[in-house]
Amino acid sequence: MNQKTILALATIVALTIVIVSGFYFFSTKPNVQKPLQTAAAAASDMSVSEAAASEGIPAAEVDGTDVEELTAGIKQPSSTQHEPKLLNFELDQSLKAADTLLYMLAYADLPEFEQKNVDKYQQLVFTKVAKDTGKPVSGFSLQEHGALESEQAGNRYYVYKFDNGEDCEIHLVSIDLETGDYGVSYNYC
Repeated sequence: MNQKTILALATIVALTIVIVSGFYFFSTKPNVQKPLQTAAAAASDMSVSEAAASEGIPAAEVDGTDVEELTAGIKQPSSTQHEPKLLNFELDQSLKAADTLLYMLAYADLPEFEQKNVDKYQQLVFTKVAKDTGKPVSGFSLQEHGALESEQAGNRYYVYKFDNGEDCEIHLVSIDLETGDYGVSYNYC
């Protein structure tokens, strides 16, 4: 084979690849139809969407998590209410107060259900710190608190910066939305 034949074959192969990839990437995707909803299911979906819209949250999701899952929070059936369990509580030298607070969503900017969760875990963290230091929770002064955005759908992260009377501490609380159990990493400001 001479050079012109090889060049012609390479051109034909390249054009074939371009055409096939064009059909693949620019073809319309098949539409997946949603199952029919009953009137009651549609009404409940509307109430969650309306609630999310009133809170300024996109109706479908927040940080990749369904709004229904977040608004339900960490609620278990009332007959077997699960008390959040502390999984770990450890000093993390790499946790920097300034960087963490820079990326934190302020408490006032969070929806009401998220504020309730922040308050709940704040009380749990303060109780643990009070027990460890032997100081009353009433002596703590909360300086800042809020939430971090998470790319993991099953986790939420809450941040607390407070003075316990001797030291300024920052606590990053990682909550498992399935169980409500949590881990805490902390460092000094």
